[in-house]
Amino acid sequence: MLKSIDQIYEYIQQFGKERTLITIGSGISAGEGIPGMRELAKFLLSHVDQKISELDGLESVDLEGWNVVKNELKKGADLERALSVVEVSPVVEKLIVEFTYSLISSKDSEIFTQVFENKYHLNLYRLLKQYIPINSSPLTIITTNYDCLIEYAGLSLGLNIDNLFYGSYFRKFDPSRHDEQHQRLKRIKKNSVVPAKDNNYILLLKPHGSIDWFSRQGGETYLIPHAVSGVPDIITPGKNKWRNERREPFNTIYAKCNEAIDDAINYLFLGYGYNDADLQDHYSHRDNRIKPKLIVTMELNPSLNDLFDKSPSCMLIVRSDAGSHISWKKDGEKICDMDWKEPLWQINSLAELAFRQD
Repeated sequence: MLKSIDQIYEYIQQFGKERTLITIGSGISAGEGIPGMRELAKFLLSHVDQKISELDGLESVDLEGWNVVKNELKKGADLERALSVVEVSPVVEKLIVEFTYSLISSKDSEIFTQVFENKYHLNLYRLLKQYIPINSSPLTIITTNYDCLIEYAGLSLGLNIDNLFYGSYFRKFDPSRHDEQHQRLKRIKKNSVVPAKDNNYILLLKPHGSIDWFSRQGGETYLIPHAVSGVPDIITPGKNKWRNERREPFNTIYAKCNEAIDDAINYLFLGYGYNDADLQDHYSHRDNRIKPKLIVTMELNPSLNDLFDKSPSCMLIVRSDAGSHISWKKDGEKICDMDWKEPLWQINSLAELAFRQD
């Protein structure tokens, strides 16, 4: 059984080593003030409804689909559940994406300005600092968030972010160029150089898209930071999600996520609700289920409880009053189920106390 808090810190510290896959969810963005699903649901209920009332030439399918979603939201259903009741029309889906972008991008832009002007360090800053320098493999992060906070944290740390978009001012989604982007010439003798792979970067995979991704006619997708017009390439919750995940660039991104899940030696989940069916299926494969896991979150849900129950080696840290509750399984046996005075569920505290980052 557990003898000291140092044993907990020792377990946590193994998730600061190479080939740890970090999965980041909306809890991390909410901690920085990015609107979450509850705020987004209220925003969409108001703004999409108003916009639909102003549009001419709508068909009955447009109105019927939205009215079902609207009624579900008014009854108190969360956004994902409301959008899963019916498949909305392309017109309504476009409006949902537009207003999702409107709400998130304004706060995202505000945060970018603060970070760029060196007025603010994101909560992720100290945690990601743990992984520098990166040596034999890049740090890989999967995030289902649309915002660009991870990119801004990388900016603060002077780290390159590789999200499979390459180019100069407008960067094109082109995974085929990944290897060549990280080839460097290394001098081994005075007049001799050899190609070497540079792994000092963060590979960032965003299976639901990003507010800076935009597709143009012909199917090519570009990364355009802080665009002033257009509709970003993001996947919103609901019945349309499955269909959208099968088109590019999302199909390729999901395949890369699955590769990263298989390649990792352990998993760190930060503010992630574990509610994406495609990712969940892969994390649940037999070989992956037995890998060590660390789950850090403010609130529990049935999916996270199920993940903990089915994982033989797993630590779960969740908010408990002013501190944390820590549950820990080792070799399939629960060896810790305790409250701790420190708020380890906050990633600043996790970085400072467990990872010893200043």
